[in-house]
Amino acid sequence: MKLRNIALALAATLALSSLAACTDTDQKLLFNDYWETNSLVASSSIDETLEYKVTHEKGGGLEAIDYTLTYGEGKYVTNLKTHSQGYIYTTSLTMPVTFQYKDDEAVSVTDTVTTEVIFLRSKDSLRPISSTKKVVSHTPANNSSGTTKSCYGEYDFSVVTTYPTEGKATSTITYNRPEGEPIVTTSTFTASDKKYSYLDNEQLLLALRAISSSTSSGSVKIYNPYVEAKQKINLSFSAETGAEFSYLLNGESVKTNITYRPVTLVIDDRNPGGTQTAWIAKTTKADNNVYGNMMLKLSVPLSYNFGYLVYDLVSVTK
Repeated sequence: MKLRNIALALAATLALSSLAACTDTDQKLLFNDYWETNSLVASSSIDETLEYKVTHEKGGGLEAIDYTLTYGEGKYVTNLKTHSQGYIYTTSLTMPVTFQYKDDEAVSVTDTVTTEVIFLRSKDSLRPISSTKKVVSHTPANNSSGTTKSCYGEYDFSVVTTYPTEGKATSTITYNRPEGEPIVTTSTFTASDKKYSYLDNEQLLLALRAISSSTSSGSVKIYNPYVEAKQKINLSFSAETGAEFSYLLNGESVKTNITYRPVTLVIDDRNPGGTQTAWIAKTTKADNNVYGNMMLKLSVPLSYNFGYLVYDLVSVTK
């Protein structure tokens, strides 16, 4: 099984100088703690929780299948907290899905993804230390063979990756099976790159918040354990725009206009798969960055042109 998603969302700082208006992507990105209200001073303690509503936007591919696929409303929660080694970032996604083949009995399931990544602060380029990902996924089939059960495949697996300061990094995938022993595969790799900033897959979306608002493009490298290879992820920032957003801030209702920049993430590959798009609040002032470069919205394409999962910010606690 090869999962090509950049940061399953079914998927983050050096001196204030940055990769301003850069078009040469063969260059390391510079990061900063823009999730801090005052990014000039790295806080000794941060504990931020963001919650998103997740909905499905239909795509044309749904018209070509012979069964019904319905997504309910999901929830995505992220938490960024200071850690003895830098930061610990956790995420949790729950997404209800219902499959039904014609008059066959419908099957309702819940996809879940939980992640945890520990990484260093901005002065050390957000270098990852370890990450864990656990997934229970019911992947839609391109078509069925006459029963609801044939409309999807079920996967239950985990990925554990460690990045030692010396020697090879290690990534282990454990595929759990209803019957029989789990299938375990382990690969090793060198977690560094001379040209690009090196990140763990599970910190990619957070890392967008650590990039200066004056950046126009850039690239990072990750290791993809599903294909056992390093992959370059190209980032492209569009011009700033603004919109009105409503959410809860520490339990109080907020409705305000926020300037943001859409950024696309795509694998630099012959067959790159879908492009994710995140809306990142623009840095206001380094010493009074009100919105902390929050991710305001995220759009993630589904396989077979089945549409998108769209994440909208609904709550901020910090």
